[in-house]
Amino acid sequence: MIASRVLFGKPIAWTLAALVILGFPATSWIYWPAVGEAGVLPPESDTIIIPMISSIFLAVMLSPVVCLTTWLCLRGNDAAGSLLAWDTARPVRSAFVSACFALPFCFAASSLVDGFTAPPGWYGLWWLPYTLVAQFWLALMRGSALSKRNGR
Repeated sequence: MIASRVLFGKPIAWTLAALVILGFPATSWIYWPAVGEAGVLPPESDTIIIPMISSIFLAVMLSPVVCLTTWLCLRGNDAAGSLLAWDTARPVRSAFVSACFALPFCFAASSLVDGFTAPPGWYGLWWLPYTLVAQFWLALMRGSALSKRNGR
């Protein structure tokens, strides 16, 4: 098994999971008032409270997925694992786990690239920290899922 030297603990992984869940509505409640203050919304549009409240419902729906993923990836480990883990004894399993985490990671990477190259305005930068936290959580879960087998 190939692994990086830096191992992350379970408290860091669960803190990141909480930030992924709670960070979405928190960022939304900062972002939408900033959009309103920027004056880019049409005057006949609905209120900004609708997407702000919707973010709370989305976070509630996201929480079981994030918690279950974190629990499944961390169970049976003392540490959360390493970001660059790869099980050379089981390359198909490593490739499958990597592919499962690659889709949301690539979606977040695309969002980051869009945020830096063609931001909708200064208010669009509010989503960058949340996206980075979500990507780090995804990378840590992938590494943890691959680090926990073979008694290592």
